[in-house]
Amino acid sequence: MERTISSEKVGAKIVEWYSCLISKSYEQAILLKNEVKQLISSIDPNDKLTAYYSLVDFKHNILVSRYNKNKCSQKIDPFDEITKIDDMLKYLYYFVSGQYEFTQERYLSAVKMFRKAERLLEYVNDEAEEAEFYQYNGLVYYRLNQYLVASSYIEQAKLIFDRLQYKEPSINCQIVLAGIHQELKNTEKGEKILKEALGQAIDIPIVYAQVLRTLGLNKQAQQKYAEAEIYFKQALEYPEHKDTIFGVKTSYSLANALFKQNKIEEALHHFQLAKAGAAYYQNKEYGARCLFMEGIYIENNFDLIDQAITDLEKERMDFEVGELAEEAAQFAEKEGKTKLALKYMKVAHDARLYQNTLGVDQFV
Repeated sequence: MERTISSEKVGAKIVEWYSCLISKSYEQAILLKNEVKQLISSIDPNDKLTAYYSLVDFKHNILVSRYNKNKCSQKIDPFDEITKIDDMLKYLYYFVSGQYEFTQERYLSAVKMFRKAERLLEYVNDEAEEAEFYQYNGLVYYRLNQYLVASSYIEQAKLIFDRLQYKEPSINCQIVLAGIHQELKNTEKGEKILKEALGQAIDIPIVYAQVLRTLGLNKQAQQKYAEAEIYFKQALEYPEHKDTIFGVKTSYSLANALFKQNKIEEALHHFQLAKAGAAYYQNKEYGARCLFMEGIYIENNFDLIDQAITDLEKERMDFEVGELAEEAAQFAEKEGKTKLALKYMKVAHDARLYQNTLGVDQFV
């Protein structure tokens, strides 16, 4: 006689699967996903269970695809009608939708989804899930250059992750906090945090490499390009990093550091890797950055530089616009093109001004 599998058992397995995603135990999450898929096919699930399964599956695809080059995230709608679903599932719907928007670089849309989720946060009775919510809010505000808001969320997340002994998420929070210090020109504090994180991440290759990359960015911000080059190359020695979108970003940063040192041939190699990777992942920011790099270091073509800045402006990436416009201004000045230098300095000034006028109330 075939043993009956209850919907409660399937639901418990989905909870276990979801917990693995939060703790970044991706190998275990993949095993549980396959197990849940088999279990759910053997029962007649109710609407609530189907919705829960769909949302966790969607979340799984978003998170795991970030590290798997052969599985790029594809948009799916977990369910069209959520008014009849309970508040916990409504929260999860908005939160997972916000995560998807974040991975697609639509940061303002992500904030709107997270704000809707936050109104339902009281229905979340799991500390790890609450911490992940704070972490993603911190990440999106960091990307929007709202550093005080970002650090507040990230510190809340880290506090909970540390209490739960979730090592990898906690280190990821340290990386973001270091990045915030770097953007605020406190590179020494950022480097101290990263050195501590490096020691903690020694047994987690993908995180260890990410810390190395961030140390490289820290040195690059100080215009210590030779030291940045070393860190970037060390990060790319790890396949877990190299064969992901993060490896694409590191290849771009390495190319930039090499161009700055006039190591043209080696820089071109890493530029081509970054350009191909940005196209593969359809990453708008790094697609624009590579176009900019091509214009400024390879073709000496200001039309390409202008197009790259325009592409970033369309995506409301104001910090990136300011960063590249400043670099273009310095380049134009060296070329003796004073009018162009002034033009790009104005673009940079306007971008910096605009990013600092954005507030939380504008995202509601």
